Amino acid sequence: MCRKLQPINAMTRVVRVNGEFFVQTTKRLNGRGAHVCATCLSSPNLSKALSRSFKSPLPTTIIDQLVQK
Repeated sequence: MCRKLQPINAMTRVVRVNGEFFVQTTKRLNGRGAHVCATCLSSPNLSKALSRSFKSPLPTTIIDQLVQK
């Protein structure tokens, strides 16, 4: 999203594994992932940017989970 360099542990990772999306909390999941910084979580373009990264639409439940963090 913003493409700023930040420590990975300061970012939230969203992962798509076998067509299902997860917000990574502690365990490192295999699959296509995207790191999102805290400032980008409040961005109105978050859904569009993540959908472009994953090359598929992102469920609204995942967006809600990200915003709650």
